[in-house]
Amino acid sequence: KTVAKADSGIYLRGVPQVQIWDTTKEGGKWDRKANLGSGGLFNNKGEGKYPLVHADKPFGEWNHFRIIMKGDKVTVYMNGKLVVDNKTMDNYYEKDQPIYETGPIQLQTHGGEIRFKNVFLKKL
Repeated sequence: KTVAKADSGIYLRGVPQVQIWDTTKEGGKWDRKANLGSGGLFNNKGEGKYPLVHADKPFGEWNHFRIIMKGDKVTVYMNGKLVVDNKTMDNYYEKDQPIYETGPIQLQTHGGEIRFKNVFLKKL
């Protein structure tokens, strides 16, 4: 759940990130394509950077993510809609290397309130 001007994400294996943000024009991030919606692999150079569809709910409502990561491939569903389809996640920190085989899952806030609940992990 987010508020106006929120900017957040979910790091996978310690690497940024499945993007979560204010997608409204008033949020001030349309220059970074926030109008396309949350759920994309924001730091990717190519495929997967932007979500396939805008699936965000209005402020004050809970969004639901289902993130599947197998190897270096990521699939993201947001509110039941496919937003990233089996794309390779880039290694943001070592751009010439593949993403790490293991690492933490991290919840980020980068301005604005963000809330997470009912976080479940399953090893595949």
